[in-house]
Formats: sequence, C-alpha cells, structure tokens
Amino acid sequence: MPKMNPEGIYVNKNLRLDSIQVYGFDYDYTLAHYSSNLQNLIYDLAKEHMVNEFRYPEICMEFKYDPTFPIRGLFYDKLKGCLLKLDFLGQLSQMVATMVVESLAGRKYKRCMAQGVLVVIKQACLIADIVQYFVDAKLEFDASYIYEDVNRAIQHVHRTGLVHRGILSDPHKYLVKNGQLLHFLKMLREKGKKLFLLTNSPYYFVDGGMSFLLEDSLGCRDSWRELFDVVIAKANKPDFYTSEHPFRCYDAEKDTLAFMKVDAFLPNKIYYHGCLKSFLQITKWKGPEVIYFGDHLFSDLRGPSKAGWRTAAIIHELEDEILIQNEDAYRVEQAKFHIFQELLGRLHATVAKNQKSQESGFAYHIHQYADVYTSKPENFLLYPSEAWLHAPFDIKIMPHHVKVSSSLFKN
Repeated sequence: MPKMNPEGIYVNKNLRLDSIQVYGFDYDYTLAHYSSNLQNLIYDLAKEHMVNEFRYPEICMEFKYDPTFPIRGLFYDKLKGCLLKLDFLGQLSQMVATMVVESLAGRKYKRCMAQGVLVVIKQACLIADIVQYFVDAKLEFDASYIYEDVNRAIQHVHRTGLVHRGILSDPHKYLVKNGQLLHFLKMLREKGKKLFLLTNSPYYFVDGGMSFLLEDSLGCRDSWRELFDVVIAKANKPDFYTSEHPFRCYDAEKDTLAFMKVDAFLPNKIYYHGCLKSFLQITKWKGPEVIYFGDHLFSDLRGPSKAGWRTAAIIHELEDEILIQNEDAYRVEQAKFHIFQELLGRLHATVAKNQKSQESGFAYHIHQYADVYTSKPENFLLYPSEAWLHAPFDIKIMPHHVKVSSSLFKN
C-alpha cells in the first residue's frame, strides 16, 4: 500500500491552481517557522505575568513547559476544569486533563461547545499545570477564572511585545531558516502572481524575522518587501474580515501613521489596520482567485472562507503524524482495528450502519474552513503551478488518513 507524503497537499475541496492569481500569507507559524523553544518562551513569560500581576502562588514559577503534553484541538470545559478531546460529532473521545470526571466519558459533550473553548497549544499546558496545582492543594477555584487569566497573560506578553523582543534578541534560537521559502515566493512572482502579507504582528517584528529568514538567500541590496505587492501589519484578525476600520500608511523610520486616506496600495509601503471590505475595493481582487495561507483556523481562515477566498491551513504537526502513519507497526494495528469493526458488524448488523465518525473536532473545523492543508507553504513547490487538486472520494476521513485494509493483516 502506498505511503502518504509528509510534505503533500491534502484537499478538502477541489482547487485549480491555474485559477489562483493572488497568494496571501499570514506571518507567524506560516511564513515564519519556529522552533520548539518558542512555546517554552511564551509559557515562561505568561507564567511570570500571572504570578507578578495576578498574584498566583509563587510555586507556579517552578512550573516547566512540557512539549509532549499539548496537542492541537483540545477543548477546555470552563465549568469542570477539564481539557477534552472531542470527535467530529462532539463525542467525548479522550480525557487528557488532570481532573478526571468519569460521568463525562462516553457521551456527547454539547456543553463544551456552549460553555467551553477551543484552546491553543500555548494555553493548554499552563492551564493544566495550574488546575493540577489547585486540585492537589485541595483549594477551591473557579475553572473559568483560570482560563481567563491564562488567556489574558498570553495576550499581554504578545501585545506588549515581550514575545517579539524575546524572539528578535536570539533569532537563531527561535526561528528556523528554510531556503525553500524564498524559492517558493520567487516562483510565484515569476509566474505573474500577486502576493500579499496580512498579519496581526507589528511591522518591526515581521521585518526582523523575514530579514533573518531570508538573509542567506537575498542579495545585500534586496528587501523581502519587494516580494510582496501589499504588506499589512497589525491587521487585528479576525475583526479585519468584518470591521470597517480604515487603512493607515506606516512610516517604519519614524514609527508613525500617516493621516492621509489610503485609496491605493503603493510599492514598498507598509500599511496598518484596515478591513477586508476596503482591501477588496482597493485591489479589485475577486474572491475565488485569492488563496490565503494561515495556521489559525478561526483567526486566519474562517473569515476568508466565508468571504469567498480559497484557504490553505498550515499544520506543522502534520509531517510527524504522517510519518507515524507510514510506519509498518501503525498499519498493522490499524488493520487489526478494521478486523474488529468487521467482526462487530457481523455480530450486530446495526453497528456498521450507525458507526460514528472517529475524526476529531479539530478535523471538523479543518473541513469547514480549509480548502487544502499542508505542513508548510513551500510544499506547493512539489506541484505544478497549474495543478488541479482534487478532494478524495471518501470524505468521511481526513485526506491524509489512509484506511488500511483488514485483508493486509489477514494475509
């Protein structure tokens, strides 16, 4: 049975690349690849803020980030203090929190959708560590307060520039260089495609990062900004897609915003804020000819998807997951699982008919908001620029998941 490509593009909705004339990119975790050190930095900065400003116990300063703990797509129940993994239909599939509430297991967890939140990796570990401390110390607490405080702390360290300054102070530690990035962007330019950068990060941070990432490839007189037709920073996504905020031209040397109305995007200029409505009016770019790359399904891709843009989700963990799926041991275990399914179906005919999807809630949102997904934008170099990308016939599983036939194990 053929193995899946860890650097492949996986398709939820058919996409003709020859119809795409405009390529848009987020910066963080999309154009910029980060090392595992970044999550540790964010964890430590947020932890310090919670102790120093929110008066959490000093013992919290001893907490250490565990890179093996968090995964994408966990929900936090703000009533029970649990981190939960939900499947495609909202079924509670696995409990990974420190507080085990047995009465929750094995039933649909609709309350999580209404009273819980989808947490990102940088939140999950700190939430779990603090909840565990309060539980072990037998202290009363409101689980919703912990989520709110962790979220506020993480927003603070980003908003105040603590994370940005930490990264730029030691870019070799946090940023991962990739020579294929410049090759990909230049290929698009040579094909006559339009490129834009749309990020929530401030310009000085993006400029420092892009200059570092491309310094080995660009000429000394070249600027990474020349690769893009439009550069927009501090866009305030996801509000960017629904608000009517005006664009402001930004002077990087003076660190000031101009007062003149922006009615055209000029070469080598930087723009702040803005909104999708004005962006489309100025560029005249039509929705279906635009594809936008981002790592965050809600902040980056939900708005463009609803606006008619094509969307590409960047999921860095995808490569590791596919490498595991390609292992012979994994395929044997999967074949065994399908044998058990078939046996159950014979014993009880309704089992196969009524079987629920085993995909995660995170997978559900990928299906909703990402036309295609891959581990990094440069993977598009592996495909012709006029390629037709087709969704698999069996849409009950994620396109990168291969159903290993039970016959492989029987033989």
